[in-house]
Order: sequence, then C-alpha cells, then structure tokens
Amino acid sequence: MIWQTTSRRDMWTKLLDRLQNDAPHFSSFLEQHADDNEVVLRRRQVRALYKADPELGMVAAIIWTHARGIRVNALSLLVRDLPTLVELFDRDDFSDETLNHLLGQPGISVPTASKMLSACGKNFDGIPAAILDDSISAAIESSEFAEDFPRTNLLRGKARSRPLDYYKAYLADLNDLAIKHDISHDNLDRFLAEFTGNGETIASRKSA
Repeated sequence: MIWQTTSRRDMWTKLLDRLQNDAPHFSSFLEQHADDNEVVLRRRQVRALYKADPELGMVAAIIWTHARGIRVNALSLLVRDLPTLVELFDRDDFSDETLNHLLGQPGISVPTASKMLSACGKNFDGIPAAILDDSISAAIESSEFAEDFPRTNLLRGKARSRPLDYYKAYLADLNDLAIKHDISHDNLDRFLAEFTGNGETIASRKSA
C-alpha cells in the first residue's frame, strides 16, 4: 500500500488565480504533475521530486500536506516564503532550533510541519520525521495505544500547549516501536493515519 493524496486541480488553479502575487513554481508544478482534473501525490513521489528539484519538491510537499485545500491568505504566505522554506529545508536533520524556526513561519503548526518534514524525507534529532496530526494524537492517547507510546502519554492533552515536546516524545516512542518490530517509520505513521481514517472503533483494531 502507498499512502497518497488526491486533490482537485481546479481548486489549486482557482486559489492561485486569487493570489496577489505570482506563484511560478506552483503553476509549473501543476503543468508538469497534474492531469486534467486531479493532483495525485504519493509520499515517496514527493520525496523524489524534492530530491531532484527542491523548489518543485517543496511545492509538492505543500500540496500533499494541504490536499483538502488551504485558505488563500495562508497559501499567499507560503508562496511568499517559498525561498525561505527551501533554504530552511536544506539540511537532512532538524534540531530544536531549526524546527522552532520552521514553526515560526506563518501558518505552520506541528501537524503541518510534521507532514512537510516527512514528505521531504527529513530527520529530527536523527529520527525520521513522522506525521503527527490531531487524529493521530487522539489515537495514540487512547487506551489501546497507551503502552506503545509511554513518553507521549506523559504529555496527554498537551499536543497544542507543548507541541515541540509532544512531537519529540512521539518520535521517540515511534522510533522504539520501529526498532522493536523492525517496521519503517513511514509504515508506522501510515498505519496510524489509516487507522484514524477508517471509521472503525479503536476496540476493533490491534495495537502496532
């Protein structure tokens, strides 16, 4: 299975048309990588694009991260700050300082940052970046997953008030699981994302 997103091409073209500034890298990406109706992106495809062309790869990461859409003002800021983001991502491993710098960019929260870091194949403190959003937080704080995420559960309910500490704890727990079960970090966070999106009750699923 490959985790992928699908969004409407016309949604993105209409958003770009409403911007006050030009977005040549976004327009170029849609011309090259979207069909007549849809933009379909796989995580590994985004990583390949980023490796080949950081600017277009960053656009791919933004579109992959915001497949359901984005506010015009938020997109405008990302278009404006694209060179800054490309420069900031010009490293394999993020530290507290560089992640805080990323989180200091307008409109970028931990969920958004975690998706962008994962899409571009980056590490945080030597651990492969993994996706963490509100749905995944709810899953790992559930009774079924509590034993799998001991560090994270010490910060229960603090995903928003202490986002960096929470993300670091999550990655450390995920890394332990990856080593213990010999499973890639990508497969683990994809499992959690699919788990939260299947509409099944937590009691009907087994822990990672």
